[in-house]
Amino acid sequence: MDILSLFGRASGLKTNMEKSSVLPIRCQEEDKHLIHTLLPLLEFPCKYLGVPLSLHKLTKAQVQPIIDRISDQVPGWKADLLTRAGRRILVQFVITSMLIYLCMAIDLPPWALKAIDKIRRGFLWKGRRDVKGGHCLVAWPKVTRPVELGVLGISQLQQLGWALRMRWLWLQKTEPDRPWVFFPY
Repeated sequence: MDILSLFGRASGLKTNMEKSSVLPIRCQEEDKHLIHTLLPLLEFPCKYLGVPLSLHKLTKAQVQPIIDRISDQVPGWKADLLTRAGRRILVQFVITSMLIYLCMAIDLPPWALKAIDKIRRGFLWKGRRDVKGGHCLVAWPKVTRPVELGVLGISQLQQLGWALRMRWLWLQKTEPDRPWVFFPY
């Protein structure tokens, strides 16, 4: 509580203790009991800032809301009024960018990446959530190649996730004075 109070005085922000809770990691039972007298305790798995957190591999039930949220965005856009170039821009810079925050923190399972690619592919070619095989004009692996090679240059989700998480390792090497540098990955 003193740390939160000091933070509040230093930053000018106030902590609302009514909305605060604690997620203890590697705490002994007596420490948990002491903390529980001050703030409510939560257990894993949980969500923090929209990112599902777990001590173990994420389950399908924890990842499915991410896919559903992306899928729910597609019908709101008037795809009939857009050209394929306009739909490409929405796929690359809106649907794909919805995942950047998540991919920086967690490794989405291959089945989830495949489901999101199906949504992106469907919107690109037909303006819908999903399409059947005959509507795709170019194979998806070719679509995700760089623009310099003469194709659309839509980001590959798996490689994008790797690059975002590798950034933490790069920052660990280039800026060793950051406080989180010694946390294990």
